[in-house]
Amino acid sequence: MSEAVNRIILVQMAVAALIALLAWLWSGSLAGVSALIGGSIGFITAMVYAKKMASPSDGSAKKIVHAHYRAEGYKMAFTILLFSLVFKQFTDVQALPLFAGYVGTLIVYWVALIFV
Repeated sequence: MSEAVNRIILVQMAVAALIALLAWLWSGSLAGVSALIGGSIGFITAMVYAKKMASPSDGSAKKIVHAHYRAEGYKMAFTILLFSLVFKQFTDVQALPLFAGYVGTLIVYWVALIFV
């Protein structure tokens, strides 16, 4: 993965940790864990996308677009799988902090795209 991609993922991790800390301070440990899980889903799926997107060997537009669609498909599948696992296995999860952590990592991604 490129240096820029690594930085974006590191910032996503930091934002996930910050949101988890704020949720923990505001609402307790269960909220903090829920937020950290949501943030983790965000940056893990970003890593899946980055890994799949880095695979095209030549720079043809057709291969790059195909790699993007494939990577986005993997990212969506992993997102659905991870949220399904969380809701099935972690029955005490708090939805608001969970999605706050996830959305926080998405905001980092979209803001980063403006500056990269």
